[in-house]
Amino acid sequence: MIDEILKQDIIIRKNYINNLNKYLDSNVIKVLTWMRRVWKSYILKTLIRELYNSQKINKKNFFYINKEDLEYDNIKDYNDLNKEFKKFLENTTNWKIFVWIDEIQEIHDWERFINSILSVYQNNIEIFITWSNSNLLSSELSTLLTWRYIEFEIFPLCLEEYSLFSWEKISKELFMEYLKYGWLPWRFFMNKEDVVIFNYLKWIYSTIVLKDIVKYFWLRNIDFFENLYKYVFSNIWHVFSAKSISDYLKSQRVNISPETVLNYLDYWLKVYLLNLVKAEDPITKKYFEIYNKYYVWDLWLRNAISGFNLSRDIWNLLENYAYLEFRRMWYEIKIWRLKDNEEVDFIIEKNGITKYFQISYLLSSEDTINREFWSLEKISDSWEKYVVTMDDVNFWVRNWIKHINVLNLNSVL
Repeated sequence: MIDEILKQDIIIRKNYINNLNKYLDSNVIKVLTWMRRVWKSYILKTLIRELYNSQKINKKNFFYINKEDLEYDNIKDYNDLNKEFKKFLENTTNWKIFVWIDEIQEIHDWERFINSILSVYQNNIEIFITWSNSNLLSSELSTLLTWRYIEFEIFPLCLEEYSLFSWEKISKELFMEYLKYGWLPWRFFMNKEDVVIFNYLKWIYSTIVLKDIVKYFWLRNIDFFENLYKYVFSNIWHVFSAKSISDYLKSQRVNISPETVLNYLDYWLKVYLLNLVKAEDPITKKYFEIYNKYYVWDLWLRNAISGFNLSRDIWNLLENYAYLEFRRMWYEIKIWRLKDNEEVDFIIEKNGITKYFQISYLLSSEDTINREFWSLEKISDSWEKYVVTMDDVNFWVRNWIKHINVLNLNSVL
């Protein structure tokens, strides 16, 4: 198997490989998580090549299982997995053992095997597993592995990776394409037509996302689930509450309690379809029960379900893009709710450093400029503050607040 992997042409997703490398020799299980079709397997294979090329892997000490491959269809539970592992051990050397198991949730009671080999081999083993979030939740994972793991969230492609897969330089035109089609790698193996790409994305939604959630949570009212999902996607990025959704549905003669709405929203949070960013009062440091915002993890899914309308959605798409870039860089994120309904879009924190961001489309008028800078000018501390837009040039620094083009966002993170 390693020979086949080494022959493959692979574009390296550097951020993930660098982070995984930091935890080698740490005696913890490395768990790669996310929804299906973001190429978690691709990350594993890239790391295998990196380690092999640096002579840290001996082929004889390489144990690889991919449950999406029919070759491993006979492995049904932890006993089958253990038998396969014992066969593998007959030919190993004194080198460190590397264990790679892809889509491990397909193996019944898999955690018994993983916990066992970690206990037996301890510092002489490296364990990497991938798991699709719709089959297992993080809370369960921590129980199964008794906290001896670190989780790596594998996002869809970032703009830089999208550029590499496209074989095009980053530009305004490529960025707009990126916002439209989304970021699943499989998109690059398809006919570049809207009808083809969006039909594929809708298929992912209906056959993977929807079925997995309905099956996992034993949902009965599937029509309501789909209608609510479409409503939320159409109103994503706006401030709303479970009660406001419930009130809207009642106006449409659908009588659903706020508690039920909250349950459904919680399902989407757990499987990474949505993410909640809480609004904080900067004075009291207390979180509001309302004024919170939801962002989508994958804009391609939102565009496929709700439709792509650039002139209508560009402000919100940019805001969601910025949110995801902050998450990729492992920042803690919140919103500040100021007086007079004013808001600071993002306050991000990492390693004791805070940064502030306002996101807008274009600084097309004096009123827009004043509005975007005004909220940040009210903040009296000395942390960096930015206004991020699609304007072709960086305009100025105003009261120590910097204006930057969205394509330069990563340069200040």
